Amino acid sequence: MEYLYQFFFFTAEALLVGLFIITLFQLRNKFGIATLYISLGVFQHMQSTLASFLYFELLPGFFVSPGSAVLFTAGLFAILLIYIKEDAEESRNLVYGLIFANITLSLFTLLIGAHVAGTPPPVVADVPLEFFIYQPRVLFLGTIVLVLDVFLVILSYEYLGRYIKQLFIRIYSTMAFVLIFDSILFISLAFYEHPQYLSILQASLIGKLLVSALYSLLLYVFLKFETQRSLFNERSGHDFKDMFTFLTYRQKYEQLREKALRDPLTGLYNRGYLNEYLPQEIATATRACRPMALLMIDIDHFKLVNDTHGHQAGDKILEFVALVMTKTARDMDVVCRYGGEEFTIILPETNKNKAKAFGGRLQENLVMLFPQFIHELPCIVTLTIGVCIVPDEASNMNDALAYADKRLYNGKLSGRNCVVVDDDTSADPNKKTIDAH
Repeated sequence: MEYLYQFFFFTAEALLVGLFIITLFQLRNKFGIATLYISLGVFQHMQSTLASFLYFELLPGFFVSPGSAVLFTAGLFAILLIYIKEDAEESRNLVYGLIFANITLSLFTLLIGAHVAGTPPPVVADVPLEFFIYQPRVLFLGTIVLVLDVFLVILSYEYLGRYIKQLFIRIYSTMAFVLIFDSILFISLAFYEHPQYLSILQASLIGKLLVSALYSLLLYVFLKFETQRSLFNERSGHDFKDMFTFLTYRQKYEQLREKALRDPLTGLYNRGYLNEYLPQEIATATRACRPMALLMIDIDHFKLVNDTHGHQAGDKILEFVALVMTKTARDMDVVCRYGGEEFTIILPETNKNKAKAFGGRLQENLVMLFPQFIHELPCIVTLTIGVCIVPDEASNMNDALAYADKRLYNGKLSGRNCVVVDDDTSADPNKKTIDAH
């Protein structure tokens, strides 16, 4: 029961701090982002003070300080939030502010310690002199580790983004990696002579990893539901350049590149991205001997829709189909607008049966979601889907597209609104077809 009590308060403290940081960040346009930076500076001082004296038994034999577990982790949480929603340059401003605050506080505390040492005992009877000797060391080491942590947070988040598409896992993996690095380095430097060094290290890791899971969830929810801001903020020129400046350039380049590879109507990746990404996926599937499915998808009778209802109605259908595809696809899948009314979906680690099942779910979701958009769409929407399995049926991009397109064409001949995974599909004489091309 005692440990549940401790868990409750640690969770409440982390939740309060995390929501406070998000609130100040959201209010930055009204009050300026300096309010957040000043608050984080206060947290930086409090974390060092609490880590010096205050520990609670979170698990049997593991004493954790809210200073290191809650407040220090909150600093990384804020840096990652600012980097994702602003850029590396804004993260640079925050870090430099914390660094200079730590240096000033360390020097001032040392001077106070010298002052206290020369004061008659009655005046300082209740002041622990060790505080003024120990805390500057903690602050100084914390400042050094903080700089390393920030670079690791940004670089780890970018690196992991290549392999981890699920946002929560990417955020938590980033924070966990940096916190493990930080705990080992900082505690080794600050407590290397302490007889309970290993216990302190284990407690620090447990506390920080637990709290970082909550912060990761908060950041994930915030990023999912917060309205996207414009790509660039208007800024004045900056003459001073360091690593953060180049990280900012790289981040903006990646954002521009991402925008150039997106279809402006549907928001899906475009054919340029497909031409770049598909060969890589084919090579990976071939090397790993794992099947990959390529789906070529066509909206049935789309030309007739444009001719009858106009191109605006056609655009609504394209947007609707893109939405359904996105909702049906997994995080690892890649959905592209190939051109006109044609789409492609890359399904890693998917065999023929799973690809056919995916196509069936896609068609079912079209029917299920249609009533929600019935007032916007001029007619019922159906899809014809051709499937190619790599590497069994094709070993390069051109062959894979050709196979999938051939089966798409066979699907049209057989009456449309079907998923074709084999070459022996024949036309169904009971189905009437309209050539929309």
